[in-house]
Amino acid sequence: MKLRHPITGAIYTKQDDEFVLVEDGDKSGLFHYDGRWHSGELRDADLHLLGWVGGPTIEQRGPLGGPRLERRAPQGPPTLRRRSDVATSDRSIGMDLGLEGRKAVISAASRGIGLSIAQTLADEGADVAICARGEGGLESARKDLEGRGAKVFTKAFDVSDGEALKAFVAEAGDELGGLDIAVANASSGGGMGEDAWKANFEVDLMGSTRMVEAGLPFLAQSDAASVVFISSTAALEFLGVPQPYNALKAALIAHAGDLSQALAPQGVRVNVVSPGPVYFEGGNWEMIKQTMSAIYERTVAQCAIGRMGAPEEVARVVAFLASPAASLVTGANLVVDGGFTKRNPF
Repeated sequence: MKLRHPITGAIYTKQDDEFVLVEDGDKSGLFHYDGRWHSGELRDADLHLLGWVGGPTIEQRGPLGGPRLERRAPQGPPTLRRRSDVATSDRSIGMDLGLEGRKAVISAASRGIGLSIAQTLADEGADVAICARGEGGLESARKDLEGRGAKVFTKAFDVSDGEALKAFVAEAGDELGGLDIAVANASSGGGMGEDAWKANFEVDLMGSTRMVEAGLPFLAQSDAASVVFISSTAALEFLGVPQPYNALKAALIAHAGDLSQALAPQGVRVNVVSPGPVYFEGGNWEMIKQTMSAIYERTVAQCAIGRMGAPEEVARVVAFLASPAASLVTGANLVVDGGFTKRNPF
């Protein structure tokens, strides 16, 4: 495995014996993946990149570098019954999220995590408004959601178009007869350079901000209003490459904290869900698996549960936070990553 440092341009190359060769101009040095210098005239290197390039997988070592432990084969996400599949007489069993009859607007919801959020809310009895850039994906999503018993409003546009986004949210509130939930899911994804900074700013940060502003007149009329921003674990830990996506996702968390305080008097809760690696067909991790298998395998190995997440697992967390069942939760950032991040969460 070989990577170029995004700032210094130095080349980091994994060696067979868990050492990493670092070449920076006419100097080079050999380092252990944990940062210990071994030999060569180059004696300084990026500890994060050393660990990323040369560190052993969980299969090669145990937790905290101890002996390798036998572990159960990773299991997929559990299958839950849809609310519409449960007999009315059975609905008193378990916790009711209180989403029956609620109205939700979700951005970028024709596929992946966004669609799963819309599906989960629809299964719990909510009506939904969704947007995406393509008409085809929206039409397919609309049929699926209507099949779950939801009233559905859709509109195709680019979330970076602020006026179009505000108009969509206003129309959604009118079409559904109000709004109780707003889920800002749209993202321009990763990338480098000024264009990426502008795209992440307009879609990830301003898209979320504009969604709240446009939805507030409706949300303030709800007796259980909730906003959920979709951030990322990229906002929490250094993942090998500094990029605009990471910084703007972190800004979302900070802004949500401010909004949670400012909007509480109006009865609006604001929270964040930060997913780790999530795999689904057509998603980024499918592409990485096909084109950069070493990075894919190393990322899976970093997940404590032994696999990446599925969109529906993130969606269930969003549904809970958005629901009246989480009425005491505001200003929180709930990480959903299967043990991918290793920070102390306090």
